[in-house]
Amino acid sequence: MHSARDTYRLCISKIRDDGLQQRLAGFEDGIAEAAAVFDAAVRATILHTLDPAAFTPGTVIDHVELLKNYTQRMAKAAAPARPVYDELRTAPARCPLCDHRDVTTLDHHLPKSIFALLAVAPTNLIPACSDCNKTKSDTAPGCAEEQTLHPYFDNLGDVQWLGAQVAEETPTFLTFFVNAPPSWEGLLTARVRYHFDVFGLAALYGAQASTFIGGLQGSARRQHTVGGATAVRDFLEDLACSFEEGETIGPNHWTPVTLRALASSDWFCSVDCLAP
Repeated sequence: MHSARDTYRLCISKIRDDGLQQRLAGFEDGIAEAAAVFDAAVRATILHTLDPAAFTPGTVIDHVELLKNYTQRMAKAAAPARPVYDELRTAPARCPLCDHRDVTTLDHHLPKSIFALLAVAPTNLIPACSDCNKTKSDTAPGCAEEQTLHPYFDNLGDVQWLGAQVAEETPTFLTFFVNAPPSWEGLLTARVRYHFDVFGLAALYGAQASTFIGGLQGSARRQHTVGGATAVRDFLEDLACSFEEGETIGPNHWTPVTLRALASSDWFCSVDCLAP
């Protein structure tokens, strides 16, 4: 991970106005210190205690220039810090905020409009899809429970926390929810549920699962003809394992969760549900 200091230096390195460059160089130590405070606050789940005034320069003109470091000197094509931007944006295969859509941009975990000293701090820049970026907008947590998950600092491990319930209706659909493991402490559970709600993951996963199930039913019917409900369950479980073995999908991706929820449903695996 690039440091905030080095990234900031890259941003201002090609400024032709010597006076402006010198003035912005005076913020270098403040940028580095702000990033260190941010990192510590993320780890301690106390982002809500940070005072935006401590991350904002004293004048409007300096505030504008700090924001330009991101928009014109980092995110813009051929900008001096564009290589850092591209490296951060292309690191994950999928948006880590929704774990589904493609990454198209970087999202400021704390909004640059309020925390200008963090505008180009790499740990404050999260690869994201455009939908998640728009959904989060310029919001900051008001309490510890509202600190959304940070992919650089929050490692939830390989324990399954995503749950799904099969609705026994035709056409079949699933309801997704956070099923917190017993080992989780209360704050983590609250944060995961808040993240899940903020980014609308229940609706996103439900829509994807409905389409996916429609494509599965023909194969499930054929399995039922051969070996009944047991064959259907084995088919669904094997398919879930094959998705996870691809190494880019973990136990909390909606696809294996959908398959295992269907496999555990006597109703879905029944001949009546699978009848053409």
